[in-house]
Amino acid sequence: MSPCPPSAVEVIGHQWWWEYKYPDLGITTANEMHVPVGKPVQVAITSADVIHSFWAPVLGGKRDAIPGHVNYIAFRADSVGDYSGQCAEFCGASHGNMRLRVLVDRDSAFQGWVEDQKGGPAVPPKSSLAEQGKTVYSRSACIGCHTIQGVSPGIIGPNLTHVGSRTTIAAGLFPNDSAHLARWIADAPSLKPGSLMTRMQPPLTDADIAALVAYLQSLR
Repeated sequence: MSPCPPSAVEVIGHQWWWEYKYPDLGITTANEMHVPVGKPVQVAITSADVIHSFWAPVLGGKRDAIPGHVNYIAFRADSVGDYSGQCAEFCGASHGNMRLRVLVDRDSAFQGWVEDQKGGPAVPPKSSLAEQGKTVYSRSACIGCHTIQGVSPGIIGPNLTHVGSRTTIAAGLFPNDSAHLARWIADAPSLKPGSLMTRMQPPLTDADIAALVAYLQSLR
């Protein structure tokens, strides 16, 4: 991908979620894009697999996300708010479930988000359920697909370093609460057809899932 100017965001479409990189800030996140209110943002858009289309209707037109090619769109959001969007190019079984959100923050809130995202993952307290969950994460297939800074280097699925700070999971399909996160971990394809996050074999126990949920929710 070509270099981006300051205040730019790189968008990478995946089946069926969105990856966001802020190259000048050293931040990688997923599905929820944060931008400061009243400031121009240039978005560079590509795809890791098939053709997608990035579309946040209130903020601008559609731009295709094409493997091996970069398209651009620029916008300035003049009102703080939560702006919904959607992949607008049929891309497979869960095309209709490939949502996105652009969260337009006041400058102070955006700077606070940046500082939080640039920090490392939270360290769970000793002997806590979250610490047990970190152990479950580290011995499971999770580490092969996901990045948690300093814990695992996976690149297939979304970066989870600060997943607990996101308001939704599964590309905006469900709220990021313990009940939905547990169901997602247990059997993602039953909630999102075609999901590449298959059921673990052997399946995690209910106790393992509860601990893993506690760990992931601690990553703010």
